[in-house]
Amino acid sequence: MVDCAWAQALTKYDCRPVRGLNGASGLEVGTPFSLPDGSAINLYILPISDSHIEISDNGDTLTHLSGMGIDVWQPARFRGLKDAIAKQAISFESRGDFRMIAQQKNGALAFAKFVTGILAINSWASDQLHISAPERDLAAEAEPYIIARNPSEIIVRSPHVRGASRAEHVFDFRHGLDLIDVIAPTPQSTGGVMRKVGDVCNGPFADPYSPLIIVDDRFEFLKADKEIGILASMVRTQPFSDLIQVRH
Repeated sequence: MVDCAWAQALTKYDCRPVRGLNGASGLEVGTPFSLPDGSAINLYILPISDSHIEISDNGDTLTHLSGMGIDVWQPARFRGLKDAIAKQAISFESRGDFRMIAQQKNGALAFAKFVTGILAINSWASDQLHISAPERDLAAEAEPYIIARNPSEIIVRSPHVRGASRAEHVFDFRHGLDLIDVIAPTPQSTGGVMRKVGDVCNGPFADPYSPLIIVDDRFEFLKADKEIGILASMVRTQPFSDLIQVRH
């Protein structure tokens, strides 16, 4: 049954039931992200059969882009906008909303991909406005995909784990038995996480959990590959691009 309990199990975001213009029951799911004008990004899920759902932004994104002075119907902008979402299999409808059809059983992954698509639009809009894009929250971007690995597993944000030195360390997530950090591909990030992992793994307090470091390789592949090589010598490591290819 596609209800808020179902949606929250897949997304871990706030949810409320809503009614569409045609009276159909749907869900509004809040995300922690916002558009360049500060408007919250909310997504909508509508059951369309016993096995499929539709995810959309209900036209909200275009409404806010237009309010910021971006005419997305100009041919060059229209092509750029479609290119921004092409990898996520999101369609841009003539009535001005973004939509995706997915199987209910793949709902967690579909939702994650839709979030990524809207964030790509966010970045594209910032370029059109010649403003700096909001600082990336890598953990928040990765969270839907981490959940999609196994939506039935409990996920805990900012878990605290004591190391051998008895210092307390904070990871981005605990998902199942994985203690997960999502980092940028920089020597500073690698050095910090290696110290944390070394302290935790050498102490008695992490059992039965195991660290997993996800390195963002989507924009600086060579830098990420170098940092992954360093980290892999002591801890399980995964490129962000592999994370988003998760399949059920």
